[in-house]
Amino acid sequence: MIAPKAKPTSKEKVQVLQGTLYRAAKANPRRTFGVLYDKVYRWDILLEAARRVLSNKGGPGVDGQTVEALRIYGVERFLLELQEELRSKAYHPKAIRRAYIPKASGKPRPLGIPTLKDRIVQMAVKLVIEPLFEADFQMNSFGFRPNKSAHDARDIIKYFIKGGAKWVLDVDLKNYFDSIPQDKLLDMVRRKVSDVWVLRFIRWWLEAGILENGEIRTSLAGTPQGGVISPLLANIYLNWVDQSWYRSGFQTRRDEWEGVLIRYADDMVVLCKNEEAAKFYKEKLVNFVTCLGLQINEEKTGIVRVAAGFNFLGFHFREAKSWQGNPFVLTLPSPKAMTTARAKIKQIVRSHLLSEVVANVIGDLNPLLKGWGNYFAKTNAAMSFGKIDRYSLSQLRLWMRRKHHRKWSQSHREWPASLFYKLGLCRLGGTTTYHRPQRKS
Repeated sequence: MIAPKAKPTSKEKVQVLQGTLYRAAKANPRRTFGVLYDKVYRWDILLEAARRVLSNKGGPGVDGQTVEALRIYGVERFLLELQEELRSKAYHPKAIRRAYIPKASGKPRPLGIPTLKDRIVQMAVKLVIEPLFEADFQMNSFGFRPNKSAHDARDIIKYFIKGGAKWVLDVDLKNYFDSIPQDKLLDMVRRKVSDVWVLRFIRWWLEAGILENGEIRTSLAGTPQGGVISPLLANIYLNWVDQSWYRSGFQTRRDEWEGVLIRYADDMVVLCKNEEAAKFYKEKLVNFVTCLGLQINEEKTGIVRVAAGFNFLGFHFREAKSWQGNPFVLTLPSPKAMTTARAKIKQIVRSHLLSEVVANVIGDLNPLLKGWGNYFAKTNAAMSFGKIDRYSLSQLRLWMRRKHHRKWSQSHREWPASLFYKLGLCRLGGTTTYHRPQRKS
């Protein structure tokens, strides 16, 4: 007897819809899509949107509603009410709550946090329109895209360095997310989407006021970092640069290349074979960016030798030679990534009261260590991992010393590394998967 087929899940239904939209957009690049709003409030779309938003957790918006409070209220109950609100076209977004997170430079990074309801609706719209733009995005773009990652960007950079890139143009845009001209961005969205209500929602989200210090202010530029749909909108806007790069013939097939532009959201590098080419491509890239109403941050933009090393996406790349004399691309955590990791370790350990047990401290520290280790696993990070292990141990011993009023000279004897590892502390040393280049035959 043949078992009946299981009903497709909401995630599978969404994937089918996205595949259909992607193929339609790919088959006719000039086509605009005018009937999309009814798909935004489809039950499977809302379920998948809620699943993704709630799994990311995140802080509350201006209404104070948290993920935990929503679960207590009832996710399905909430979505049924939201579905009716969308169907009757009664939905309107609330203002965005301003929050700040610390950066390694010491300057705070501003975030705009929409309400949970607004994040779910943004995710629903993103699920529907993203495939239309994915069909148009270029292969050199790796940030915030399905089935693309920083590791893919890392691998392609290593490929071209091995292929002869000797110079790199490291590009930084000045306040990109806060300076995108909203009218030009909406014009680019209209090239694929003509549904009036979807466009209206996007305009509302862009124009939503930001609540800070009890006052709401609006802006005619930018898309707030923290919004679910902001990374997609940022990619839509910079896709024009990618397309212009290819149309100009600067980047062709892997075996016939000149200036290779690698982009991860607003972070960009251009790999070149000589310094003159790097200077040429800097001028061209400045022209492209200026056409979009954006600016290059000259203080953080520069041309460097690959042999001297450069940083991108938390990785440090450098041309090197193995102990046998064979050339290879050295890849390891950047100095900034190391500094940030240490700061987070210190913050996590010191956030625990001395009355707690050390197992709780280790339990909160492990997710950071595991995530950091996974990100840098396929690199030459053995020494870096050892440094992070030693720093983690030193912070734990310092916490234990304060807890038990011991001298520093006693800490290594009373709390050896083996004790913390027996309690489950994640150990990064020995987990790298990079293999040394083989000796030439």
